[in-house]
Amino acid sequence: MCDDESAGRWIPEIPLAYTLADGEEWVGSQSRRWREEHWANFAVTRAGESALVASCGLRVDVKTQTGDIGYLVHRGHRRQGIAAACVRLLTEWGLDGLGLARLQIRADVRNVGSRRTISASGYRFEGVVHRARVVHGEHVDDVLHALLPGDPRPGAGRAAPSGLGWPRLADGRLVVRPLEPDDAAAVQAACDDPDVAHWIYGLPAPYSLADAERFIADARHRLLLGERARLAICERAGGELLGSISLDLYVDREAGEIGYWVKKAARRRGVALAAARLVVPWAFNEVGAERLEILTYPGNAASQALADQLGFEREGVLRGFLAAEPGKSREGRVVPSADGSLPARDDQVRFALLHDAWRDAERYGHGRGGRIPTPGR
Repeated sequence: MCDDESAGRWIPEIPLAYTLADGEEWVGSQSRRWREEHWANFAVTRAGESALVASCGLRVDVKTQTGDIGYLVHRGHRRQGIAAACVRLLTEWGLDGLGLARLQIRADVRNVGSRRTISASGYRFEGVVHRARVVHGEHVDDVLHALLPGDPRPGAGRAAPSGLGWPRLADGRLVVRPLEPDDAAAVQAACDDPDVAHWIYGLPAPYSLADAERFIADARHRLLLGERARLAICERAGGELLGSISLDLYVDREAGEIGYWVKKAARRRGVALAAARLVVPWAFNEVGAERLEILTYPGNAASQALADQLGFEREGVLRGFLAAEPGKSREGRVVPSADGSLPARDDQVRFALLHDAWRDAERYGHGRGGRIPTPGR
């Protein structure tokens, strides 16, 4: 189980070349570790079987009455809910059996599988501990999640809702999915385009591979936190990355904002419209949004036409909504002042679609063909 590159990647205590002697030393030290360090490690097997499928542990700080949980699942038994079951059992033992005041779990910020397990187990995100550990010579960031005795816990076999989850949306042509580290080169090539930089606020220009890697890492982190979904738009056949579509959540008002970009070679092919038609029902039906918004620059006629095709209603202009970006051309992005000069800040045109209006349009068969009809129109 430990002689596996993926195990050593996330757990610095595991040697990269794990030997039988390493295993014998670890197993032989467990009684001492519990007696002297209050660190209990367990073998995990399936009921009625003897084969090891995982290992998990709880390390107790007696002075503070807190505990740290860790786990490792054998490569051949992953994605079967074993890690979540380990966390649930250790949580019950730590909080209910030992009476601890707090349990916490830390994971490498890049470890998507572990972070999904932690969130689904009801542990609350508390922050990022930057450069917290050295893993095989590399300083890494950890996310910290915790659970207190009074916090709600998911029931056995029932995952806690994560808000955004890890979506994969598809039609006959496109797939909308989370961005992967391997997408960096395609993202860099698409975003190092003056047309993309012109319309996307805050996008560096020129756009480097390092910019793409940071964008993807941040997108995956925020998706796991349930704050924002920045997703890849790909061809279903072949997997070519065509662009990106995003949903930013505003939980306090049950709203979300949709944004997108499409690479130059894929424009004028209906890519953004098709991707948005996948995201809108997901946002309403699965994420729980009651209102969706699209904000565009006044000069971005293509985005305004897309909002109209999706059935979004134009609500007005948000004057001076965005700070001007140094070094970026603003020609065509703003409405000039009466004297022909550019205002100090950029305006945004806001469009919105309410869940009730979308649901009614879908019910009566108007949702795919164009605008949602409104009374008197």
